[in-house]
Amino acid sequence: MMELQPGQLVRSLAGRDKGKHYLVLRELDHKHVLLVDGRIRSVNRPKKKNKAHLQHYERRAQPGEPFDSERINDNQVIEFLKQLEPKSGDPEKEV
Repeated sequence: MMELQPGQLVRSLAGRDKGKHYLVLRELDHKHVLLVDGRIRSVNRPKKKNKAHLQHYERRAQPGEPFDSERINDNQVIEFLKQLEPKSGDPEKEV
C-alpha cells in the first residue's frame, strides 16, 4: 500500500466525493488516512478514507509547514489546496 505524507494532495476515486481533492492530515494505519478540505471536511472533522480509493500526487505542502507540527487550520488548508490542485489541462498524471 502506498505511503502518504501529511500535506500531500490526493483525489478521491470512489464514493460520493469522487473527483474531489483533499490534503492528507495524517495516516491512521497501513490502509486508511484522514483527509481535509478546509470546508466540509475541516481539521476538527476529517474524513477517513481507504488509500486504495485515492489517487495521489507528488505535490504537497512544503516540509516545515503547519502539517508537520499539527497546527494547521481550515484557512491554511483552503490556501494550500488552491496552490496545489491541478489546473484544467494540467498534465499531472496518476502516480
